[in-house]
Amino acid sequence: MQKNPIIFITQTLLAATLFSVSAWADIEWSGVYRVEGYHLKNSELRSKGKELSYGLHHLVLRPKIVAGDGLTIFGQFDILNEASSYANSQMGQIWGSGVRGTTAASSTTSGEDSNTIAQRQKADTLEVSQLYLTLTQEYGALIVGRAPVHFGLGMTHNAGRGLFDHWYDSEDLVGYKVIVGNLSFLPMLGKPSEGDINNSDDVNDLMFQFQYDNPETDMELGVFYQVRKAGDQGSDGPTPAAGSATGSVLGGAGSTNTARVNTKTLNIYALKETSAWRLGLEGSFLSGDAGVVTSGGEKVSYDGFAVAGELAYSPEASSWNWFLNAGIASGDDPATDGKFEGYIFDRNYDVAMLMFNHPLGQDDFLRTALVTGSVYDNSTDKNINKADVEAISNVMYVVPKVRYIFSDRWSLDNSVAMGWLNTSPISGKDTGKDLGYEWDVSVNYSPRKGVQWLNQAAYLFPGSAWKGDTLYKNSNAFGLMTKAAISF
Repeated sequence: MQKNPIIFITQTLLAATLFSVSAWADIEWSGVYRVEGYHLKNSELRSKGKELSYGLHHLVLRPKIVAGDGLTIFGQFDILNEASSYANSQMGQIWGSGVRGTTAASSTTSGEDSNTIAQRQKADTLEVSQLYLTLTQEYGALIVGRAPVHFGLGMTHNAGRGLFDHWYDSEDLVGYKVIVGNLSFLPMLGKPSEGDINNSDDVNDLMFQFQYDNPETDMELGVFYQVRKAGDQGSDGPTPAAGSATGSVLGGAGSTNTARVNTKTLNIYALKETSAWRLGLEGSFLSGDAGVVTSGGEKVSYDGFAVAGELAYSPEASSWNWFLNAGIASGDDPATDGKFEGYIFDRNYDVAMLMFNHPLGQDDFLRTALVTGSVYDNSTDKNINKADVEAISNVMYVVPKVRYIFSDRWSLDNSVAMGWLNTSPISGKDTGKDLGYEWDVSVNYSPRKGVQWLNQAAYLFPGSAWKGDTLYKNSNAFGLMTKAAISF
């Protein structure tokens, strides 16, 4: 009996708080729900390659709370997530997630724990991937919290705001954006990792972003500089596990995480737009200490660079639009354990359906295992068992594309992706450079604003590079994709 007044008072205070917040806070919602289906044939590029078929669905909710004059709280909630293989991503949940998550023949406790007997799907949890506030003032804005990080064309820092982006960049940070006319300066202090309070295991970022935006000339210029530091107890860069064939990309066999991290990344970009033309160019340079020491005691350093260019021509009163993507990314030399010369693009930056997007071949030809991990199962055939985790690296690419617009609802895209390796990726082998050609055809349908449905087919004619000198075969690969998104 004595507990009832306490419960009543608690409920009253909670209700009063909620009603008081709603009286002065304005909440807006935006987001996207998407469903995707993929069927890939012979990703391994061998004569009897396997089929890889899967579906995805995912919901992103982005609340915006206007809590007062100039004070706004932003968030991002991800619903239906694949927590095991693609944690901390927007990949979404694999279509058909059973109550056990696997169909392995191990024993179950009851029918409710059986994928073949249970009558429901596995329940999912909501993930909060972003939550930050901005305080806007006359000459600038304060940013505090877990905020998205995006810059330029998105080749390095990419917040993943595209309809079908499967990845995102975010960081716990504090920054203040100073705006003077068309110029802005945003210094930021970031904290990727806060370790134990009595150890030197913190990871800290110092970031500076300079931006020039001129709406009268439709011109943008920007510079982003990032310094990342960590103590000798904070280094956790990937080092090779015992018996691992793909873990030797950082330091070689026997390397350890026993050094301090001190890396520097510089990005510069320019963008010019007119009513018919759009031209963007971004370059990036990576240097510094990786925090890894080779078995011979040499500190591993970074020394990579990349350039990405985008050109679009959309003449008025014409049904034809023309596009060109081109770029280059340095590649890691497997013979130099003490240096990682490769540069790996953000995985949201895609230029083709198969190449540089889905893992291909029977070896790490792009030298991207540093971010993708192993993409094969444990069989001797090296069957690929991962979705689109691949990224652009160790390659020069050119991708022309033409779009024909039938109406406000229908359009057709045709593109050809071509690529050439920069560095031979297999130690002791004289691998060819030619990656071949990929032809992509896409039918796009948009029945109304905020709704898009894409159907795409891709065919890869692999070049000599995939042979790995004479180690592997390189048969053709094929892919089908359909995906739809509702944005609001």
